[in-house]
Order: sequence, then C-alpha cells, then structure tokens
Amino acid sequence: MSSRTIAYATLLALVLPVVTTACGDDPDPVRSSMVDAADFVSDVSDWSTTIEWSKCESGSECGTFTVPFDYADPALGTFTLPVARHLATNPDSRVGVLLINPGGPGGSGVDFAIDAELWASTDLLEHFDIVGWDPRGVGGSRPAIDCVDTMYDYFALDPSPDDDVEAHQLLDGAERFAHQCDERSGPILPYVDTVRSAADIDVLRRAMGDDEVSYLGFSYGTALGATWISLFPQSVRAAVLDGTVDLTLGYIDNLVTQAAGFETSLNAYLDYCDAGRCLFMKSDETARTTFDRINRALDTNPLDNGDGLPATNQGVLSTAVAVSLYGDFSWSGLTEALAAADLGDGRQLLLLFDSYFGIRDGVPDDSIDAYFGVTCADRGENLDVASVLASDERLRLVAPRLGSAWIQEMLICANWPLPPAPSITIGADTATRTVVVGSTGDAATPLSGSVNMVRQLGDARLVTSNVEQHTSYGADGCVTRAVDEYLLTLVDGPDVVKC
Repeated sequence: MSSRTIAYATLLALVLPVVTTACGDDPDPVRSSMVDAADFVSDVSDWSTTIEWSKCESGSECGTFTVPFDYADPALGTFTLPVARHLATNPDSRVGVLLINPGGPGGSGVDFAIDAELWASTDLLEHFDIVGWDPRGVGGSRPAIDCVDTMYDYFALDPSPDDDVEAHQLLDGAERFAHQCDERSGPILPYVDTVRSAADIDVLRRAMGDDEVSYLGFSYGTALGATWISLFPQSVRAAVLDGTVDLTLGYIDNLVTQAAGFETSLNAYLDYCDAGRCLFMKSDETARTTFDRINRALDTNPLDNGDGLPATNQGVLSTAVAVSLYGDFSWSGLTEALAAADLGDGRQLLLLFDSYFGIRDGVPDDSIDAYFGVTCADRGENLDVASVLASDERLRLVAPRLGSAWIQEMLICANWPLPPAPSITIGADTATRTVVVGSTGDAATPLSGSVNMVRQLGDARLVTSNVEQHTSYGADGCVTRAVDEYLLTLVDGPDVVKC
C-alpha cells in the first residue's frame, strides 16, 4: 500500500535479533532435491487402484481412488481422493477423457467437473468425459490439510506495520500459522507436493483404463499439468495450460512478479475509474488520490464491523482489492465496496476479503490451508525471515500499493517446519505439442510465465489473449476456439497465435 510509516528494512533491524524460524539459521539453505525420474516413475507404476462409480450431483458420476503418501514407501499411509466425471453428452462421438484442474493449489477438481456446464464449451461437453479430482491434501481428500480455524487472526492484520507492536504481531502471526499447520496436519505435510500429486494423475489414468488422456489445467493446474506431462509424456494425448505459473522463477521472484501483475491490474482499474468517474471518487480527485486517501484512512482508523468481526483495515483492503483484480467482471463490486468504506461502512470490503478465503459465517474452508501446504512444500529452498523482509524494496518498486501483502504471505513459508519437497526438470516430448495460454491482463499469472513455460517444455505452442482477467478459456472466444479445435482434433498450428 502507499502509506508506509515503517519500512521493512527498519522492521528487519528491529525484530531480527529476537526472531527464530524453523529454517532461518542454516547458513547454507536447504534446496529441494531432484527426483530421479526413472526410479520415481517405476515406483508409481507399481501402484494400482480401482474406482467404483456411482451417480452424484448434476447427473455426474463420483468415486474415489487411493494413492500412497510416498510411492517409494507405500507402507507409510494412503490418501483417499474423490473423483467426479461429467460424462460426454454425445457418447457416440466421444473422444475420450479430459482431466481438469481449476488451480489454487487448493481448488476442488471434483466441484469443477460436476459444474462443467458452467465453464466448458458445448463441444467439450459433447465429446469428452470431463474428469476432476481433489488432489492429495485438498478439499475432499482424506486426510486433508488443515491449519487454522480462522483467517482473521493473521490475514486481517496490517501487512504494512507502523510500529514495533504491529511488526511483532505480523511476525508472530506467521509463525503461529505455520506451527498450527504442522500441529494439525504434520503427518501428511511432507507428501502434498506437486511432484507426488502429478504422479497421482497417472494412477487415476490407469484406474480409468485409458492408455492416453487429455488435460486442461488452469493457474496452479498448469504447474501440476506441466509436471505430469514431464514425468509421463507417453500418457498424454493432448495438454492445455491456461494462465501459466512461471516455473523458471524461484519462490520469492515468482511472488514479486505476481505482485507486479496485480499492481498492473490495479492501475488498469484506476485508469478505468478515471475515464468513467467511479462511484468512490470525489469530484476534485483522481482515482489514485481517492484510493490512497481511503487506504490511509483505513490504516489510521480501521472501520469497526461489529458482531465480533475484524475491523476493515489495510490488510482487509489489500485482500479485497486483490480478489477483485482476478477479472474486470469484479471491478463494479470493488467500486461499490470502496464507496461504502469512504462513507464509513467497511462490511463490503470485508465480504470481498471473506470470499477470497472461502469464509462463510466466519468459518473458512480449507482451500487456503491447502494452498500453503502445497506452496510451501514446493518453495524450492528454505527461506528465512531476513530474506523475505529484504524483498520489501523490490516489492515497493514494482507494487507500491499492494506489495506488502506478498511479504505477509512469504512469512508463512519462511516459518515452514519442513524442508522443500523434491522437484523435477520441466520438459516434455509428448506426441502432440502442448498448448500454453496466457493473457496480457492476467494479474495472478502474468504473460511472461506462459512465455517461459513454452521455452521450458521445448516443443509447445503459445496462444495469447488481451482479456483483463486470470485465465482466458471461456472469456476470449478466439482462445476458446483454438483450445477446443486442438483438444478435439489434435490439430497443430503456428508457434504463436495472438487472439
């Protein structure tokens, strides 16, 4: 945010002498080991499971399949993962199975498959069994990642502390969050990483009896999909990665790039407001000066929401703004919430905050718990508080209004009690070229990540869009047609398609 009265560099000097973390004292940070792909794939192939399908919601079929915590040591325990399939509406012209993942990490693939008619084209619905599952530790997985009962205790704190009291609250809150994840989910936390989850895809494929399957992944689902096709290229009929996570960047670099993406989208929103005189603006102010004034007011005098709810402060505002920047379809809601806050009512901003964390009646779902369980496992190397706080200058440079929220996120992984999970080298020699989709207006996964993914895969196509939202399929007709044509016919095309 724009009103910074205590820089993180000052905060670092203030608190570092009394801060310890699970991994911050190691002079040589532990980095993730590389998986021996051949041995790992062999271990995966030794595991088999079955699925018994039964009717469930919206005419879909549901079941479960079982995977081990660790394919190298199956005796450690197992996950039971729910799976759903929306059967092809035109079975006579059925092409095959289309596996889907909505992202997160923490999104439910089961819900996404059951609700396929809300997002998939008629062509996909007619010709594919659309299959989604809840990845290990996520959603209906048993066991599942569970960290906290409330998001308010940490994420409703001020992410840009103004004094040493707020600074210690922020640091202590991150440490407590990570400690509670370990306390409540400890036995499964070493096994919820993306590499093992990608192996589960191949187990699912074999359980369904298919030699090859197609894949459509969004957001984090692109990281999961890229890992799967790198490990099991022979199982891939076709793969589409939309809104691509940049797997060439380290943990902190990736989040700094993401913060810059959200700041760019915020500026697009504020330009839109200047052009159309958004409801929250005063007659003698620009959108930016009004936004900054509201932000300063919430920092100085948070709005009381009553009923035991947290006050609407800068922390609530930053999350409310971020969740509204996933697509320009949310801008009107943000405008109304900012206008209400300027009149002394912070409840609409709090509702936007709640929507991000899946909070209903004060109780969050476990999607953010799962997000941190997977993300911190995949962080690539151990972090410490010093390295996180040292990124403040970079964040202020690329995201002066929103950047502090990313430090708040990083602090949890800096306190993570486990070493980083194993990783693999991304690169796939699949029978057909993977299609990678990116948008110039994607805040969460900027277009540069899609460009880098094409380079990593080595033989892939890039389809770009100009939509102002995260992921493009279904929002851009040109992208939707290109993806559908590829999935249905395996048609190849130019290296780059600009929609």
